[in-house]
Amino acid sequence: MELFQIRYFLEVARRQHVRRSAEALHVSQPAVTSAIHRLETELGVPLFVPSGRSIRLSPYGKFLYEELLPLAGTLHSLPERIRNFQAQERTTIRLNVFAAWFIVMEAVVEFLRIDSDLSVQFIQQEHMELADITISTVHHYHARKKQGEGLYVCTEPIYLAVPDIPRFRTGTGISLCDVEGLGFVQLAESKYFRKICDGFCSQAGLYPHTILETDDPATVRKQICYNMGIGFWPAFTWGTHYTDRILLKRIEKPECTRDIVIERHDVSGDNVHVQVFYDFLTRYIEFYRRQTVGIA
Repeated sequence: MELFQIRYFLEVARRQHVRRSAEALHVSQPAVTSAIHRLETELGVPLFVPSGRSIRLSPYGKFLYEELLPLAGTLHSLPERIRNFQAQERTTIRLNVFAAWFIVMEAVVEFLRIDSDLSVQFIQQEHMELADITISTVHHYHARKKQGEGLYVCTEPIYLAVPDIPRFRTGTGISLCDVEGLGFVQLAESKYFRKICDGFCSQAGLYPHTILETDDPATVRKQICYNMGIGFWPAFTWGTHYTDRILLKRIEKPECTRDIVIERHDVSGDNVHVQVFYDFLTRYIEFYRRQTVGIA
């Protein structure tokens, strides 16, 4: 069923007359007749039946007309709308973000200053084919493909954020055993970062006393900075805002790191912005990764 066949059918169904319909469509009468016959052949049913010198809709034709009628008002503009949608798709990037929200948002803001015509959509879908770029985290990444082939993986230290008090001001690091009994502010158990950190606690034989649990990493950062509790703090993807109020201590036992994984998918082959932004994002994160030294 082709678009022009639908247009011809709707016009004939409205006028119940082939010649008048052809004149309204600015095409020849045989062209309209041929299109209707082809449509009937494709559907396997007659859409019109003779009625004196004119025609009328068959029961099948009436059913089809009623089904297509809601589209009638916009049918003529559909090709242009599709072209506009295609143009929009070529300037839209879909980011599938499961980790590093703070630094990803910073990168998006910076990039939009360079390319203000770009549109960014944030999604969280397990199916990667719905996204152009996926940002996720795992404890240790087991390579599915080589880095450089639309894949960037970097290892991020995870610090422990503690109050800036004499007890924690000495030494270059900290062991999880040293904070037994203190209250933790943490992400919800459904978050993968939380699962990674729970694994560290299990290794250390620590059963953290969680005093606040939330889905929002920003809330965790603020509560820790307001000395409402201690918590795990990714070295560079959470930034250092308000960290003058706390100490970020390198965890010595056990060693605490995670991998940030950024993967570009071949969803929009004609969207050059995807590759450009992917390159920008990976450079942006790599810059902050290299700057993360000497916090202890």
